[in-house]
Amino acid sequence: MELRNISNNILVIFLLVFAGAGCKEEYPLPPGLADKNYLVVEGFIDAGYDTTRIELSRTAPLEGWWIKRPEFGARVWIESESGETSQLPEYEPGVYKGGPFTLDVNTRYRLQIETSGGKSYTSSFEEVKQTPDIDSITWVREDNGVRIYANTHDPRNESRFYAWGFEETWEFFSAYPSAYEYVDTDSTMISRMDADRIYRCWQHNVSSEILIGSSAKLSEDIIYHAPLTFIENGSWKLSSQYTIKVKQRVLSKNAYEYLEKMKKSTESMGTIFDPMPTTDRGNIVCNTDPAEMVIGYVYVSSVKDQRIFISRAEVGGWRFSMGCVVDTIENGKESLGAAFGPGGFIPITSLGTTSITHYTASTAYCMDCTMRGTNIKPDFWPY
Repeated sequence: MELRNISNNILVIFLLVFAGAGCKEEYPLPPGLADKNYLVVEGFIDAGYDTTRIELSRTAPLEGWWIKRPEFGARVWIESESGETSQLPEYEPGVYKGGPFTLDVNTRYRLQIETSGGKSYTSSFEEVKQTPDIDSITWVREDNGVRIYANTHDPRNESRFYAWGFEETWEFFSAYPSAYEYVDTDSTMISRMDADRIYRCWQHNVSSEILIGSSAKLSEDIIYHAPLTFIENGSWKLSSQYTIKVKQRVLSKNAYEYLEKMKKSTESMGTIFDPMPTTDRGNIVCNTDPAEMVIGYVYVSSVKDQRIFISRAEVGGWRFSMGCVVDTIENGKESLGAAFGPGGFIPITSLGTTSITHYTASTAYCMDCTMRGTNIKPDFWPY
């Protein structure tokens, strides 16, 4: 029986310990782990408004470093206590996607995995935690930058354990607009008709730290100023306009304690392996070999999100410079070809009173914003 597709906000989140250490990075492999072949599970099941993405990989050594290699060809599905299931087809090697899915808040769910090598893995059944709204996302201008916070509360006093993730996007510009374009075929300059294409761009980033907070020791279920991220003075993130979309979910007590241990481990040691006892496991087990370690913790939660925008003008006193230098190029076929032919320089504007005698120019990195981001404006951008 298939889980029905719907458009509510229930999520089953599979937050992996590698999220706190940067999932795409490589890490030193401590002695004794070179022969290990741990399964790593990353991603979440979104039963509200988006597809579910689960990434499976294996730890593997590479000349003393830890890397991930995709676990492809597996069968992955979600199962409820009543036996309802939904498959996640393999979208690309090691990545399994599907949904959105119906989740009953009165039912518990788990993840099932069968690998191409014949091994079976199961997470424990977990109840769906219902997440309260985010009250606000706020920021404070400090001497050395801008710090961003999350604020929330649960009037039911039932949440207590929280996790956050975020997506940030920022607008930026090239150091100088380009009024001309070099034509290599005849070594001439023409007016640039699409100047904005290489002048205005956007960059995007997804959080990779473990961001958690708890109100368990408070009389009321209130989270105030939970730190999310910090933008240092001079960062290009606030060179024009910046936005952050924060996603909030509630954890079970066990999930919170597991992630708290991993957060402390990664922050103090720089690798998730060294301080982690072999008995300190998540809630995913290998049915084929119960002694095998599996890296990951499955928890079930609804999700709430909120977006804010911050402009450079709002922050005040924000100084950003790319350190670009302007050169002057003589208007001649040889000089133009030497400067602009290889593509290392892009013209800025022309010089001369009655005729063009020179062109100003700077490096392509300074002039073409698409070398650092995309010129496709996000749908949510306000202007």
